[in-house]
Amino acid sequence: MSFNIYDWMNELILRLQETFGARLAAVGLQGSFKRGEAHEQSDIDAVVVLDGLTPEDLTVYKRILAQMPASSHPACGFISGTADLKNWSRAELFQFSHDTETLYGSFDGILPPPTRQDALEAAQTGAGTLFHALCHTQVHGEITSSFLAQLYKGAFFVLQAVHFAQTGEYISGRQKLHQTLSGHNKAVLGTLLEGKYPLASAELLFYWCRETLAYTAAELRAR
Repeated sequence: MSFNIYDWMNELILRLQETFGARLAAVGLQGSFKRGEAHEQSDIDAVVVLDGLTPEDLTVYKRILAQMPASSHPACGFISGTADLKNWSRAELFQFSHDTETLYGSFDGILPPPTRQDALEAAQTGAGTLFHALCHTQVHGEITSSFLAQLYKGAFFVLQAVHFAQTGEYISGRQKLHQTLSGHNKAVLGTLLEGKYPLASAELLFYWCRETLAYTAAELRAR
């Protein structure tokens, strides 16, 4: 039997409504299911926002997820209160805002409209995190294909933010974004799409991170 993500999400929304009532502010879907790129191992990235969140609410939500219809896709995602989300870093909310499909309620007034500066800061932070992880593991650990796969997955989100900063356009899908890119940006996303991570791909990522950090820093200084 095929899995229908929207049937599953609608069931989750019904159970959330029954439990939290008017406190349920918004429910959304993120990640590979939202982008139409899900595979057999994909998580369900559900977004739940309540009008105020308590530790007890987390326990209740965990129980709701445990009682959901069985699925080969593990439930994951995000939960917070409306005030918490309003206070979040705008750079982190750049990806969150663009990658959330609203299925219940509204994120209007909760999520700020993303700006070019938000995109640049998101790209700068993301590239810095990837660069540190790569250098740290090169010195203190071991560079493996599975490790590089996780870094390249993170690079995709940085590339989305860079493209938005340069063009004002947010592209959700990997294939479509790849068609618009050039140079190291295109090579990095092409490696992710191919799914093969030889040692040379670590060097490619190293230089791409440096270029992205230099670009975002220069653009932010110029503002």
